[in-house]
Amino acid sequence: MGYSPAWIKFMKRSMATILPRFNATRMVGDYLSQFYGPAARQGRRFSRDVFRGAKEVAGWKTRVVAAWPGVGIRRLDAGAQRTQFGERLRIEIAVNLNGLEPSDVRVELRMNEVGGDARKDSGRFFVHANTLTETAEHRYVLDFTPESCGKFDYRVRVFPYHDLLTHRLETGLMLWL
Repeated sequence: MGYSPAWIKFMKRSMATILPRFNATRMVGDYLSQFYGPAARQGRRFSRDVFRGAKEVAGWKTRVVAAWPGVGIRRLDAGAQRTQFGERLRIEIAVNLNGLEPSDVRVELRMNEVGGDARKDSGRFFVHANTLTETAEHRYVLDFTPESCGKFDYRVRVFPYHDLLTHRLETGLMLWL
């Protein structure tokens, strides 16, 4: 089985230009700053006061996982199909927290330009406004003015949140509207 001379040339050129950036010193530094350091800091946070933080997060996760199947989300406002550039938008969401507290979740708008790079989507967090007495749902509101014009896709999501989580999405629980 032969190899394409063009492919071999391409690979050699790639190695010659990229390889100097990949070395053990840089790799260990990256691991230290991106993984080992944060893990050590999180371990210290969890272990303080006879592991109070770890116990708190474990209890919180148990409560959230039990309540999550009953959590629901719906839109309250009609939603504008078109807006003028610079116009302020208001989105209102109702969330049935199924016994959770408003501080146990984050409600976030995820938005990106249609056809654009999905990795460049931006997030904005809703503010808890009040409890709807007739349904016991919690009303969340987001007022914002988009920074650019064009056609955008957006979705709203709810996910559990606690200050001591290692990663904000570590529970794997999320609900999309």
